[in-house]
Amino acid sequence: MRELTVQIERLEPLRVAVMTVTSASPEDEATNALLDWARPQGLLDGPFRFFGYDNCQPHPNHTYTTWLSVGKDTKPSAKVEIKDFPGGLFAVTEIQGVEQISPAWHQMAHWLENSEYHYGDQPGLEEPLDLLADRPLSEQRFKLYLSITK
Repeated sequence: MRELTVQIERLEPLRVAVMTVTSASPEDEATNALLDWARPQGLLDGPFRFFGYDNCQPHPNHTYTTWLSVGKDTKPSAKVEIKDFPGGLFAVTEIQGVEQISPAWHQMAHWLENSEYHYGDQPGLEEPLDLLADRPLSEQRFKLYLSITK
């Protein structure tokens, strides 16, 4: 894996729809379930942000949570809750290919150990930049957001 380029970014507060799934493959299930919920409401028609994060439980089953930015009038459902994400400071890198996510997180942790920053309170977020594109996961781009403090 190539050396990571890390930038510091402040994510602004967001109102998000939240889908959490626990299974052997929760990333796909949580992503697809949230997109299936959002599509008929037109929530994917305009600009939006989409994030996911893992709780790092051991396999075979673990939990993955996805967030979709929504407006103030969006209502929750039986399976989707609405929450306010307060934003925060993050170390950010961009990678290509889903298989690079885990190695990049390890590199981000190493970067943090050698930086002036400390772990923050927010989850480590994964933002698929080609979420609705019809391309293999090995070609899709992702931004990884590591929560930090000074």
